[in-house]
Amino acid sequence: MRTITLHPSRIGCPSIPGTMKGMMLSIPGVSDVKIRYEDRSLDVTFDETMVSPEEIIKKIGQETGLGLEIGEPGGAKPGTAADTCPM
Repeated sequence: MRTITLHPSRIGCPSIPGTMKGMMLSIPGVSDVKIRYEDRSLDVTFDETMVSPEEIIKKIGQETGLGLEIGEPGGAKPGTAADTCPM
């Protein structure tokens, strides 16, 4: 099992992380997703023998139209997320 932190290009609305969490948990191999609103990021735990970080990013990007960047586990990436909901 491996955990990565993903930083969405936008995460201003409270509904965006929850939607992304549900999508990620539907991907075979993803076992846990923790939303960290204060850091505007998601910690994703997955089985590397079943899915790669790139596959997770591609799937979520296709579904939401959002870009995702991999960061240090538990690390914040200030200044990359919108302050308000773009929708």
